[in-house]
Amino acid sequence: MGSYLIGYTIIGLIIVFVVFSVLVRRGVMFANTPSVRRVFAHPLLHYSLRRLASSLISLVLVIIVTFFLIRLASPADETCTMLFRTPRMSEDVYNLLCDNWKASMGFEGSTIYQLGVFFYKILPLPKLLCISSVDTTTATYTITSCRTFIFDFGRIWNITGFTYGGYVIDYIGPKMGISFEIGIIAVVLEMAIGYPFGILMAKYQNGTFDKIGKAYIISVDAIPGIAYYYIWMALLCYCFKLPTVYEEGNFLSWLPAILTMAFTGCAGIGMWVRRYMLDQFNADYVKFARSKGLSERRILWIHVLRNAIVPLVRTFPTAVLGALLGTYYLENIYAIPGLGQSIMVSINSYDWSLLSAIIIISALITIVAYLLGDIVTAAVDPRISFTKD
Repeated sequence: MGSYLIGYTIIGLIIVFVVFSVLVRRGVMFANTPSVRRVFAHPLLHYSLRRLASSLISLVLVIIVTFFLIRLASPADETCTMLFRTPRMSEDVYNLLCDNWKASMGFEGSTIYQLGVFFYKILPLPKLLCISSVDTTTATYTITSCRTFIFDFGRIWNITGFTYGGYVIDYIGPKMGISFEIGIIAVVLEMAIGYPFGILMAKYQNGTFDKIGKAYIISVDAIPGIAYYYIWMALLCYCFKLPTVYEEGNFLSWLPAILTMAFTGCAGIGMWVRRYMLDQFNADYVKFARSKGLSERRILWIHVLRNAIVPLVRTFPTAVLGALLGTYYLENIYAIPGLGQSIMVSINSYDWSLLSAIIIISALITIVAYLLGDIVTAAVDPRISFTKD
């Protein structure tokens, strides 16, 4: 009961905050109170709220599409057959398992009702989710454990090596942790390489380093991603003798995936840093700085770089949060048991609750990352207007 009260209280406070901010912004309340308006009518706050509203619309569309795709991909009766039907299983036990699965998945009632249940499970409201065990001799099932969740992503039904009927969140959590450990190191490394890479290319435009850098960037774009990953695998694992398979606790086995991600990502960062810096080199304020006699080094590091980095600030939240999702190809190549690999596992196992959870979590993280990117960019770039989208 306490978790329900806390959950509803937090949601209520958020709604009150948004409504109060809008009313203050429009002058309905505290129109003549500068101290209140300075906080609740701040342009950046309302810019963020507008972006949040558009992000919620995108999330709703993702949820609707996910709902219909999963139901069209495999109807309930066919999925029951693939999940539970065995030659020696009695009809009563099969029907019990199938009915239990349909109830858990929300396959009961009209399509509109099912969609409403699907939305309710994902809404950030406390919900009680229970696991039950089946007695195949008496064709009955009993509830073994119950837990309260803010998001109800359902139960695991057919994943090898995982508790039958276990909670999806218990499966996804550790997977995201593994993906994040590898991904965040790769993100830091690709930025540490990519930004100096782009700066040096811009500084020595049309020089030897710039030509080599452009050739590398073109090669990354031209070679299909999966082929590019295997090229790096050959170099790192067979030339430098690094492990080919991920091992928990063995950092050397993480390096092939980390380095492949970093060397791939740094090409894109370097390209955009170079492009933005060259644009700034031709700006009027740079010409003015040169006319005042400022050195090229000072112009580069104090003026050009600071302005060129602003458009790339939005990529920081995307890169950090994207590390939670893992990389499907790399995780399969190096047998990393992360979230990216779980996509194919859920499809092969016909575990639609796990697949829908991965899709929705991925969409939510992506939307939040872009939202934070917009807000951070608006906060640091004075050229952003808060009055127009």
